[in-house]
Amino acid sequence: MSAATTAPFPHDFRVISLIGVAHGASHFYQLAFATMLLIVRQEVGLSFADVGLLAGIFYGVSGLAQTAAGFAVDRFGARPILAGGLFVVGLGLACISVAHSFVGFAGIAVIAGLGNSVFHPADFALLNSSVNTNRLGRAFSIHGLGGSLGWAAAPVMYFLDSMFGWVGAALIGALPGIILSVLVFIHREELVDHRVKVRAAAAQAGSRPGLALFLQPALLLCLAYFALIAANTVGIQQFAVPAWSSMFGVTENYAAFCLIVFIVGSAAGILVGGYFADRVRRHDLVAAFGLLAAACLTVPIATQTVSPTLLPFLLALAGAAGGITNPSRDMIVRNATPPGASGKVFGFVYSGLDIGSFVAPPLFGLLMNSGLPAVIFWIAVGLYTFNAGMVMLIRNSSARRPAYPAAAD
Repeated sequence: MSAATTAPFPHDFRVISLIGVAHGASHFYQLAFATMLLIVRQEVGLSFADVGLLAGIFYGVSGLAQTAAGFAVDRFGARPILAGGLFVVGLGLACISVAHSFVGFAGIAVIAGLGNSVFHPADFALLNSSVNTNRLGRAFSIHGLGGSLGWAAAPVMYFLDSMFGWVGAALIGALPGIILSVLVFIHREELVDHRVKVRAAAAQAGSRPGLALFLQPALLLCLAYFALIAANTVGIQQFAVPAWSSMFGVTENYAAFCLIVFIVGSAAGILVGGYFADRVRRHDLVAAFGLLAAACLTVPIATQTVSPTLLPFLLALAGAAGGITNPSRDMIVRNATPPGASGKVFGFVYSGLDIGSFVAPPLFGLLMNSGLPAVIFWIAVGLYTFNAGMVMLIRNSSARRPAYPAAAD
């Protein structure tokens, strides 16, 4: 019986908390990078389209590197790879304090994107190998919750800019990643090296050729699903503040508060969704219903039929509906993962998040330049609805092939 099956609650609590906070740092830096670009946009002569392109470079590099990061996780171990990624993304934000041109910001986007590429393959390899399998749904929930709270923390960069200027904000924002990189690296005993189980599981189940592993229909559909989810999420988060300011005539700080409410609502939904994920078998139905509910709740925003006063309440509900789906989607990927391939599969599938995040910012930046902020939210309605059908296709595709004993990882 594996350590992950028998791990006591205090051990699991420490592991889940540390990985959840590390994942939160990843999401914080994703949005903090774009937020800092919006803050310095006028001073350094960037347009909204430039900001979108730079955010696209960040996610494009991360997406291209993420599958390679998965191989590195399976080769060198998840713990040192995760620690290195935390240090690099923190360093990337600090570098914004000395950049003054599009070329400089593009170089920072490449550095930060490389750091961001390691989180999903490293995080899920560590959770699968270190946490009791009966708590994995809740572990994935806390992992997702950490990500949402990281996004929720990112608009704080606006307030740091008001207090310390944009140089001070960038340097202060770099500290969490650097501190967490040290904490992850020194927790050798709690963060179990999954490579021992990788070798044992692969020997038992038989190895699968590298390319064939990634050509399975279920994994390709997961890749597409995550790309569309990310296009929706990142597009809203990166341009919500200027979009809502334009659509509803509210101040930038009020729009930033609305974004925080939306992300916190998502975090609450993720927490609830973790308990569903440990107790239901039809994870696809949980995901589909949550996405359809989020689509319905986004319609009044796209039509601008909600008052500015009620906007935060509607956003909290929409965020919760989408958040409930996250732990179930992670369980769907885990159930589609062959034994001994956690790093590779999670690196490949979750690179879809970066693909969608690469495509969406330039598009939504052009919509903002064209004075069409409401179109962003009509696109969100369409993507929520389409993804509800996509997750059902993943379930049907997974059902057509033999189940893998993913718990072996």
